[in-house]
Amino acid sequence: MSSDTGPTGGSIDTVGSGGVRDEEDDSAGAAADEEVSDLPLAPYPPNLGNPKLHALRQVQDPIGFSDRAAAVRDVYRVWLPGLGDLTQVTHPDHMKRVMLTEREKFRKSDDFGIAFGDGLLTVEGEEWAQQRKTLQPLFVRESVMGHAETMVEQVQRRVGRWEGGQQLDLQSEMTDLTLDVLFAAILGRELELDGDEKIRRGAEALHDWFLPTSYPLPRWMPTPARRRFRQGKQTLQEEADRLLDEAARNPPADPTEADDLMSLLVGLRESGMTDSGMFTDEDLRDQMVTIIFAGHDTTTTSLTFALWALAEHPDIRERFHQEVDALDGPPTAEDIEEGRLEFTDKVVTETLRLFPPVYALPRVADQDVQFDGYRVPEGERIGVLIRRIQRDPRFFDDPTDFDPDRWTDEFRQNLHDFAYAPFGGGPRICIGRQFALLEAKLSLATIAQDYELYYLGEEGDHDGAPLSPQMTLRMKEGQEFLITER
Repeated sequence: MSSDTGPTGGSIDTVGSGGVRDEEDDSAGAAADEEVSDLPLAPYPPNLGNPKLHALRQVQDPIGFSDRAAAVRDVYRVWLPGLGDLTQVTHPDHMKRVMLTEREKFRKSDDFGIAFGDGLLTVEGEEWAQQRKTLQPLFVRESVMGHAETMVEQVQRRVGRWEGGQQLDLQSEMTDLTLDVLFAAILGRELELDGDEKIRRGAEALHDWFLPTSYPLPRWMPTPARRRFRQGKQTLQEEADRLLDEAARNPPADPTEADDLMSLLVGLRESGMTDSGMFTDEDLRDQMVTIIFAGHDTTTTSLTFALWALAEHPDIRERFHQEVDALDGPPTAEDIEEGRLEFTDKVVTETLRLFPPVYALPRVADQDVQFDGYRVPEGERIGVLIRRIQRDPRFFDDPTDFDPDRWTDEFRQNLHDFAYAPFGGGPRICIGRQFALLEAKLSLATIAQDYELYYLGEEGDHDGAPLSPQMTLRMKEGQEFLITER
């Protein structure tokens, strides 16, 4: 699931924020804010040409645009029509300040509210804290591990229809798979394998507000992408109403025993265990839209690129299959807990490093701040470029290589705590990260027990990967894979 966007200790978690450098001196990043008004603005990257052309070049190749700019400096500005200047920051120290040590100086942009209303991804302050506390029971370790069997059943249900020699659009198939898992495990409703197309299209359409071709345009300007977005959001709100009505007919006597999202929220509202003001029907709809998007989209990306990387690296794929073949039956939560999927864990970790679904975190400066001696004026947008940070050669040897073996215990312990943070960091670290990691590992292992996949597309422009940066990082449409039975 995406970040509200600790070092490995639990068997389903992976290395993330909260590592050995949490207590280091951040004085360089937090210097003399009272003098920040005298500082210069960050420069435009000299290798990107005239700022008036930034928008055109970014639309043509958003990933290449950012990579070229960040190769020159850690802090820089770009200019986009309709948005103006954006300051981009690309060092783990910068991310740590935004997400943890100085998080009160930064807020989310209004765009999150357009997509998710007053859901957990959007709200700030005390309202966020109350929502997080309310939703947390669904995502504590014990609850998450309890979904393992359902996850495997849903994966088996979908891939059981695959046939050797079949060709698949893998991004589309993994999108359907993760929606199957999310609805069955969290929302208490099993989607039809060949049905519920309106819901599936609605979930996909939430991307369309943030497409690079329309995102910088004024909000009043109609575009086909924005029309699809509004229709998709309405579809999901209607489904939320239906599930809400069902849950309200028979709310649980003890909300803590609810095993799906709507039952939990309705039960809390009816029992008076928490402030009922945050549980209006509209609020519950917003939470469901948030959970549907965040709960399936990022795992879709993780699975798609993990399978692509395994297809492109036969030696790594062979080791992965050897580990899966050693299991006694379908993968289980116990297999993960007891380390029988250790290499699978490393494959997922390395996939999230190279292809973080949330590849950039947008924020807005709530006051004048500075990064590396450059001023960011109050109200200006800031982008924390996670993908660039996780490919920084100062922290990762051969950073563009897919190398699961780099994730030794020693490497994890010595890594800067925000050099690897695909789920964000600080108090707003993604609430669903353990669910997403468990789902990714179990899904990969389940698929690998019966099938191998081979990539049939052409090499992409960025380290071979066919990327499509939208609201999250995705694979380009139409990339087909050949399925072979094992």
